[in-house]
Amino acid sequence: MGAVVSIGILIALVFGFRVCGDSGPHSSGNPDYPAKYDLQTFEDQGRDHVAAGTVVDTYNSNPPTSGPHGPLVQILPGQNWGVSPVPAAKESAVHNMEHGGVVVWYNCDGGPAPLEADSCEILEDQLSEIVLARVNAGMFILMTPYEEMENRIALTAWRNLDTFDEFDGVRIEAFIASFECRFDPEGFC
Repeated sequence: MGAVVSIGILIALVFGFRVCGDSGPHSSGNPDYPAKYDLQTFEDQGRDHVAAGTVVDTYNSNPPTSGPHGPLVQILPGQNWGVSPVPAAKESAVHNMEHGGVVVWYNCDGGPAPLEADSCEILEDQLSEIVLARVNAGMFILMTPYEEMENRIALTAWRNLDTFDEFDGVRIEAFIASFECRFDPEGFC
């Protein structure tokens, strides 16, 4: 009886890790985001697909972390990951998260005071350096400007959000390591 229970627990653990995304080329780091950061986890709002251009205003977080979504962000034809030079529709960024992605959102007018143009460019360069290095390594990361949030930086993955105002590369790396490809219901990772 004990052996059967032990085998059952082992199978459940192995299956649980596979569902959570702990296997595969995009899984890295500890799935537990450090408690010192202000992670918010929201109720799953489903995965309904909507037509391109549809505006969804019922998300339970800002930026959104799940819910109805439009087509994937297209930075260039066939390229869904990297740095978007123009604001991506939040509905499309949600689709990128459904495919296991992490989205790095930034708003140079957010935070305690708007950034001057040169300071904004520095922030964009700092964020881009992290994002592009990870994308070049085959990871699913999208960076986009987003003026609809109060904070300067937000990190999202399916159901998870962290917001802050000062660049923190260690924090961004920890979020990516904890959440990239952890939610991948359609098997893109």
